Amino acid sequence: MLINILIVGVGGFLGAISRYLIVLLNDKFYNNYDFPFDTLFVNIVGSFLIGITLALALKYDILSRHTFGSFLFVTGFLGSFTTFSAFTRDTLILLLERYYTTAVLNIFLNVFLSLSMVIIGYLLIIKKF
Repeated sequence: MLINILIVGVGGFLGAISRYLIVLLNDKFYNNYDFPFDTLFVNIVGSFLIGITLALALKYDILSRHTFGSFLFVTGFLGSFTTFSAFTRDTLILLLERYYTTAVLNIFLNVFLSLSMVIIGYLLIIKKF
């Protein structure tokens, strides 16, 4: 059990660092807080990767819930890379600043695109291999 905790921690560390690098890139090229593109981007990419992982797990049974890959990549890396808490924080800030249309757009894009990408990632693996 301790080794699994450490594996999740390593994955989480890598996911958090990757997430932070996305924030830095976003700040460098788009430093206006009119729309939280960094959070949207990581949620879309993470959802796509979750879809691929789920398809691999179901098709080849290689990433079941209690394996090294699942602990490292899914729970650790993707768990810290994608972020529901940042999405909700971003939305609340938009609402508090009275950017109601942007807040609704943020909710729609995060939910719709993330769900779309998990489906696309899943279908890409299921149909291709």
